[in-house]
Amino acid sequence: MSNRAIFAIEVAIVALAFAVHVARLSKKRLLSFKYTIGWMSVCLFGIFASPLVFLITPLAKWLRLTPTALLIAMSTISVAVILIQLSVSISGNQRKMETLVRENALLRESLGISMKDKQSDHSK
Repeated sequence: MSNRAIFAIEVAIVALAFAVHVARLSKKRLLSFKYTIGWMSVCLFGIFASPLVFLITPLAKWLRLTPTALLIAMSTISVAVILIQLSVSISGNQRKMETLVRENALLRESLGISMKDKQSDHSK
């Protein structure tokens, strides 16, 4: 078997192992459905793209890169896209939390609940 074939098999095995890990995290409810679908898509892409590893070398030569450098560049771009998406999600959650804190403060004010009242309830 050639090195390319072995590499394609390794890529498929790693993608499959990653899919199993994502499925376990999802089953334990550590990943939301949205992120499970996203990561499973990445895994499926890795599994189905593994036979296309043979295209990496000609593409790398056309771009005047080594195949390793091309794979590293593609991986780096993928990680950057994932980090940007996570930053957007975190920013949205932060906005929601700030809104919730403001609404909670307004509700306490309208009900006349002070932090002193709440602390005295816990000391009883």
